[in-house]
Amino acid sequence: MAPTIDSETLLYVLGVVFALGTLAFFASNVAFDLSITVTAALLLVAFVALLITGLAIDREPLDTVAFAVAGLAYVVFLGYIASQYNPAASTVFVLLAASAGLFVGLGYALQENRLTVDRRTARLALLGLAAAGILLIGADSIGELETTIELDDEVELHGSTPAEEPVVYGDQRIGTLTIRNPTLFTRPIDVPPLEGCLAGTDDRRRASVDVSYEPRRYQLADRLRRDETVTATLRLQFDLPANATVAGQRVPIERADSCAVTRSEPTLLVVDNSQREAASATASDRPDR
Repeated sequence: MAPTIDSETLLYVLGVVFALGTLAFFASNVAFDLSITVTAALLLVAFVALLITGLAIDREPLDTVAFAVAGLAYVVFLGYIASQYNPAASTVFVLLAASAGLFVGLGYALQENRLTVDRRTARLALLGLAAAGILLIGADSIGELETTIELDDEVELHGSTPAEEPVVYGDQRIGTLTIRNPTLFTRPIDVPPLEGCLAGTDDRRRASVDVSYEPRRYQLADRLRRDETVTATLRLQFDLPANATVAGQRVPIERADSCAVTRSEPTLLVVDNSQREAASATASDRPDR
C-alpha cells in the first residue's frame, strides 16, 4: 500500500523547504550588504528566536515546524561560519561535536519537560532578540571599506621586437592598490577589476594593454577584519604598434571611466570595471522578456 501524505503535512513540508531557501539566500549575502560577522550573528539570532518560538507554542505540529526551521537556521549558520572563516579541521570537529551535544541535550530536556517557556517570557525574549538584531544591523551600516588606487604619472616604454611589424612592449609597475577595513566587523572584499587601453593614436585597436595585480586577484585575501589592510602592486603589460609609440617614450597614465575617450597624444588609460561587472550580473539575473 502506497504511503499517503495529507494536505496539511505537505504544506508544512513546503514551508520548511522555503524557509531553508530563505536562510541560504540570506547567507549568500546577495540581497543584503552585510558584514560576515553580522550575517553570522543574525543567523544565530534566528536560530535562538525560532527555538524559543517552538518552546512557547503548545500546539502540534506548529512547534515541530518551528524546531525544524530552527535546526535549519543552525545548520546554515554553521555552514556559513565554515565557508567564510575556513577553520582548521580540529575546530570543525569541535563545532560538530558541540552541536551534536547541544541538540541531544535539547531533545532530552524537551522529553523530560525540563525546558519550557511561557508566552510572556517568549515575547520578551523575542523582543530582546529583535532589538539585538536591529542594533547589529545599525552598527554594521557605519562605515565601509576604503579602496585606494594610486597610479604613477607616466610609464616609460622599453624596446621593440625584431618583427615585420615591430611593436613596443613592456611589463612595468605602475601603482598600488590598498583596501582597508575601518569598520567594527569582518567584511568580504572585492578587488576591483581593472582594464587597460591606449588612447591618442589611430592604431589603438591593435594595441594590447593589460593591468594586473601582484599578487593576483585570486591570491589576495577575500575578507578583512577590523583595521586590517591588504595591498597589491599594479602592473602594466603592454604590446603597442611601433608607429603609434617609440621605445624610450614616456607615456602618461590616467584613470578613466571607459576606454571610449580621446586624447591628443598617446595615453595609457586604467579603467575600473566594477560597475560594469555589477550591471552585467544584475542583467543576467533578470528574466528574459
